Amino acid sequence: MSKTTSSEAQAGGSASSATETTPLIATNVVEEPDNGGGGGGGTASAGLSAKQTAFLIAGEMAGSGVLALPRALVKTGWVGVPIIIGMCAIAAFSGKRLGDCWSIIEGRDPEMRSRKRNPYAIIADQALGRTWSVIVSMAVTVTLFGAAVVYLLLAAQIIEQVLHSLIPAVTFCSWYLIVAGAMTPLMLFGTPRDFSFIGVVALGATVLACALYFIQMMSEVRPFVFRLGIHGFEDFFLAFGTIMFAFGGASTFPTIQNDMADKSKFSKSLQWSFIAILLLYLPIAIGGYAVFGESVAPNVAASLKDTPLKLVGNILMALHLLAAFMILINPVCQEMEELYNVPRESTGWRFAVRLSIMAGLLFIGESIPRFDKILALVGGTSVALLTFILPSYCYLNLIKQSRAEGQKPIETPGWMKMVCWEVIAVGVVGGVATTISAISTIFGSTLTKPCYL
Repeated sequence: MSKTTSSEAQAGGSASSATETTPLIATNVVEEPDNGGGGGGGTASAGLSAKQTAFLIAGEMAGSGVLALPRALVKTGWVGVPIIIGMCAIAAFSGKRLGDCWSIIEGRDPEMRSRKRNPYAIIADQALGRTWSVIVSMAVTVTLFGAAVVYLLLAAQIIEQVLHSLIPAVTFCSWYLIVAGAMTPLMLFGTPRDFSFIGVVALGATVLACALYFIQMMSEVRPFVFRLGIHGFEDFFLAFGTIMFAFGGASTFPTIQNDMADKSKFSKSLQWSFIAILLLYLPIAIGGYAVFGESVAPNVAASLKDTPLKLVGNILMALHLLAAFMILINPVCQEMEELYNVPRESTGWRFAVRLSIMAGLLFIGESIPRFDKILALVGGTSVALLTFILPSYCYLNLIKQSRAEGQKPIETPGWMKMVCWEVIAVGVVGGVATTISAISTIFGSTLTKPCYL
């Protein structure tokens, strides 16, 4: 028999009534029956399309990575290029396993075909037990919370660069407050399908910004100098953490997949998303390192000369970061609302929860106003766990579990099981080494002074 836990029991009830067990189903929308393939008739009210899902995934991920990877190559040298490609492939493989986990759970229990606020935690509960469900909930919150801080810090930094000549008296710390305040009302969107257009905005702005940045880089090309890079153990794994973070979108994958009209198309959406992300990352990472070398800034945009191309690129990148912030922070909001049993219809309590989340974002950002340090720490801890360790581990445990009478066994080739264990090993080793390096840097002699001091 498959595991039946308290989480599963709480998920019961009719899929047609909007309760806290089916919080993503609007009370004023009648959905078409779900026959196991993901449900719905493909209408907007039934859920996200495969194309909308691809845009949301790519739009969420392709932001901080594209700005931070050139500096990561400084610390890894050219060996960082195959590492970027390899980590992209591993993250895509892990995302596919995560999607398979949810498909397995839905196949075993029809009650799971209704929309859930915390699908990743449910996967951990079914595969590993209640304790791991709690750990995953905490890790998802930490990952997305940390990523949201990074995106707000980057947006504030870019806006400061754009407007510095007009209002030089406004500091970076003040811009962070302004940006956070402006984004607070937009946090009230319920679920990803309520703002599916944001994925198009986020990805489109990134593509255009990257094109403008790359053109500007090429206009600043210097005589080529071959660089070996690799500064040492600590710097190498700080860069490794940055690369892990750049592909660490798995925290939101189950939430986005759970909002799809046809969940069986999640793998296709994931495939196109990662191809798009890699095509964005490589030219900027290689170009930034080749052109600026050791002098490239943690945010590569800061290394470019002030030109109209850079100005427009910065505006577009700020737009992307703010749009992606909404995608990132939404699962955190839903997780907290689930934790505190906030009714979906209670706008007042939802606003209170989300306002408290923004207060936390403000405190962390003002305390550690260096996005690259937060990025590496989150990459080595919760991102390593959620993107590179747990998807494969949960999948391996789910396929081993006994099945109810009449359910077919899950056929998994041996090579896939071996790859799963290899991915887990990469996540464990890379995560531990990166975390040690990041903590050493954050609390070392270069500790950044908080804004409020």
